Amino acid sequence: MTIADSRVFSTPLPPVLTCKSRRKVFKAWPTGASAFTLIELLTVISIIAILLGIVFPAISHVRKASLRTACSNNLHQLIQGAILYSNDDSKGAYSSAVHDTNDVMTFLHPDYIREPRLFLCPSTRNAIRPTQIVTNPINGRVELYDLTGYAGNTTNFGTSYELFGFMNSTFDTTNYEKFYFADTEISVPGVKKTINSVGSYIHQYDTFGMKGIPPGPSRIWLIVDGDEPPGFQNFPDSTNNHGAAGANSALCDGHVEWIPRSSYIERYEISQDENRKSHYD
Repeated sequence: MTIADSRVFSTPLPPVLTCKSRRKVFKAWPTGASAFTLIELLTVISIIAILLGIVFPAISHVRKASLRTACSNNLHQLIQGAILYSNDDSKGAYSSAVHDTNDVMTFLHPDYIREPRLFLCPSTRNAIRPTQIVTNPINGRVELYDLTGYAGNTTNFGTSYELFGFMNSTFDTTNYEKFYFADTEISVPGVKKTINSVGSYIHQYDTFGMKGIPPGPSRIWLIVDGDEPPGFQNFPDSTNNHGAAGANSALCDGHVEWIPRSSYIERYEISQDENRKSHYD
């Protein structure tokens, strides 16, 4: 062995780390670290719950407002179609309704409104079936069955909107319209809404001080968010398209308005002249 070799073997080797010593060297967390207390955890959870309570109603409000706007857009299209129909109709009628509760919408489709979805309020689950067709017994036209009347609620097949084709349709009215069906003359109470009648109509009842006052096309409804029992008839309830908040209404001059629950009865009476004073009538 040379002197150099003796130097190599005489150099002290580094100490060997045992498993125990390795754990001490690489230990990740100091032994003195503190954790969350139960009170701190409960505080955090409470703050999160409060924030969720603030955010969720805001999101719900935005969603309802968006659906209400989409519904208004649908009604705007429908009323424009009705105005076009009245310009083509020989008597200037805004609809083909033959009595006050006749919610038929087939006069608009497909000549004036091509998309069936426009007859559906986005807040509902109503649907129009393109394969369900019927033949109109009066004019012989092939029509979509689901457009022959209001769905009756927010889930059935049928249109989400009601047609207000008549006004002053009461048991003691002096106004009657005559129609012919299968060569038989039929008289029905009320005034059918036409370009002429809407423009010249004078209120008969004095409810809300309206007697003798002409409401005019800008205050007479034609197509309105559907409303049926349970709840009050022709009055916003929780089961209606937009709940109890109110309803959208398309008026004969072509504009659409949101009618809040608080003023619904008055606005209804101005449009319909039925001597209605409250939601019980």
